Amino acid sequence: MSQTFQEQMEAALADLRGQQTRIQEASRQLAQITGKARSKDRAVEAVVDSQGKLTSLKLTGTAYRKLAPAELAARIVETVRTAQDAASQRAFESLGGLMPTGLGSALGAAAPAADGSWDIDAMFDAAARAVQEPLFTEGRTDDAS
Repeated sequence: MSQTFQEQMEAALADLRGQQTRIQEASRQLAQITGKARSKDRAVEAVVDSQGKLTSLKLTGTAYRKLAPAELAARIVETVRTAQDAASQRAFESLGGLMPTGLGSALGAAAPAADGSWDIDAMFDAAARAVQEPLFTEGRTDDAS
């Protein structure tokens, strides 16, 4: 038994409302995400928010006092970048459930690289493939594939 157009529209509207709720929850969770990193020698600790903005920087112990200024600066930058990468990855993972079926897994391969960059071409290709899928599969014949 196939659904009527009205039933299909009601189902689509219910799906949209569910998606709206999921987006609101993900947005709330995203705002709470942080990334934290500590240097290998544990002298520098950095915390960033979900947008990668530095919210806390701590210098612990006294070992950092023996470092040359350029070396300390480099260690701080490296630690902050590691924290930013951690926040970026957590944000990406939290938003994965919002992707259309098939698109989330396709984008999983296009997760941010270690330098924080994204493969925009791969993301676009995955989105284009997802858009080509029919909205309603009820009543579809094998010839429609």
